[in-house]
Amino acid sequence: MTTRELYSATVTALRENEPDSPLASEFEALLAKMDAQNAARKVKSAEKAAEAQAAKAPIREALLAVVGDTENPKTASMLIADAGLEDTVKPASVPSLMRPFVENGTVAKVDMKVPGHGTQRGYVLA
Repeated sequence: MTTRELYSATVTALRENEPDSPLASEFEALLAKMDAQNAARKVKSAEKAAEAQAAKAPIREALLAVVGDTENPKTASMLIADAGLEDTVKPASVPSLMRPFVENGTVAKVDMKVPGHGTQRGYVLA
């Protein structure tokens, strides 16, 4: 049982037995305080997420600038090397950085054979 459920059940029980109970009013005030805290947390979380996305925007744009064409797809490692981001970006983070471009159709994902490494994910302009 969550704190919200406990407070709500307590308010309901108190209002059924004593309609003008001061204790029920205290629990309602606690519920209102909890709602205010949750709203403030959501706003702060949204601000933090926006800052993180803004920090990733230059990296995304640099990767997009070097994406290959349909004849020459590029893997995550190739994109990082061509963009000159070896010190800041790891190949495992490229899929999440490219996701907005893939979702809006700017970039397409393809499977490509890399000698000595097998099949890897490649990125091409759509």
